[in-house]
Formats: sequence, C-alpha cells, structure tokens
Amino acid sequence: MLRLLLKLFSFGRQKPTAINQESDNVVLYAAVENSARNNPRPVLSPTVLTNARPLPHHRERLLSMRLAHAKLCSTRRCLRLNSMGISTTGDLATADLANLATQFGAPKKALKVLKQYRRAIRFSASVPGMMPRDALLLISIHRRSVRGLAMESPARLHRDLERFAESTQGRQQLRGRRIPSTRRLKKWISECETATSGARFHALVA
Repeated sequence: MLRLLLKLFSFGRQKPTAINQESDNVVLYAAVENSARNNPRPVLSPTVLTNARPLPHHRERLLSMRLAHAKLCSTRRCLRLNSMGISTTGDLATADLANLATQFGAPKKALKVLKQYRRAIRFSASVPGMMPRDALLLISIHRRSVRGLAMESPARLHRDLERFAESTQGRQQLRGRRIPSTRRLKKWISECETATSGARFHALVA
C-alpha cells in the first residue's frame, strides 16, 4: 500500500503497468505540468528616474510665486511693485514696508495695505493649498491665524464669506472671482487642526 501511495504522489512520469484484475487496488497516473516551474513569471522592478526632482514644499512654492500669478493685488499695483524691485510674494514678505510705503502717494494708507498683503502671504504659506488671495479674504472677515481657523466651522465660514462678497469691499477684492467652496474651507480647517495638534504634541514632548 505504501508503494502505491509513493507512486501516486511522485512528480516524475511513470510508465504504466498492467493492472492486476484480481486486485481491488487501482493506480492512477497524472502528468505534472512543469512549464510554470521551469518558466517563472518575470518580476517587475520599479523604474527609477535619475533626473527626478522632489516636489517643492507649499511654502517654498508660494514664496517664489510671481505677484501677478498670486493675484494678491491688481495688475497696475503689481507693475508698480515690480518697478520697486518687488517681483515675488517672498520679496514682499521680507521687504522693508515702511520704506516701501514712502514711494507711494499716500504712505500711511499704502503701509496699511502692504502690511495686509504681508499678513496674507504669511498666513497662506502656513496652510497647504491656500493662496494669498484666499488668505486676504479670510483676514477681511477677521480670520487671521492658523489656530483660529482650526476652531472654525466650514458652514459658518462660508456664510461669512458670502456676506462679505456682497459688500463693496468684497466685490472690489474678489474682482469677479468666486468665494472658496465649503470643500476647500473644510480642507484648510483640517490642515490647521493638524498643524495645531502637532504643535501641542511637540510642546508636551519638550
């Protein structure tokens, strides 16, 4: 009986033998397909791009953005700032605003506006996915920090933006653009919640 079992589970091709008709034991033979074992499936290796560059961080990308592309101010004001050596949002964020404001007709008013631009640039640089023009809208409705935005409700924030968009200042600031959607507001709030929770964790560890 043991010999019959060994023949049944053997991998090699066995020659058939005559069946003893007087015996009740029947031996079956099957050919084992070895093509899969002899020709294994090729393993795909990941392609490595030798000249690939990592994607820039949100803050770095935003601070290197041209003022005209950031749409923080009008085209005329962008050209005026370009003539003063301010071509990117990073230039405006690090410039001497008091000295820069003296080159405008109304220095006090210009200084106030430039400070608001700087606040919007720094605010948007701290929230992934936010642009300076978006941060300027939030600042106009008194949302000026990451910590404060983390405690906001998307629905309430969207309602306040709708009210601001109907005002004269809101229409001038939007210049035909739509206010951010509730989905975008929810994403920004989530990013702010993550940032504030991470800051609290590091404070506890320290």
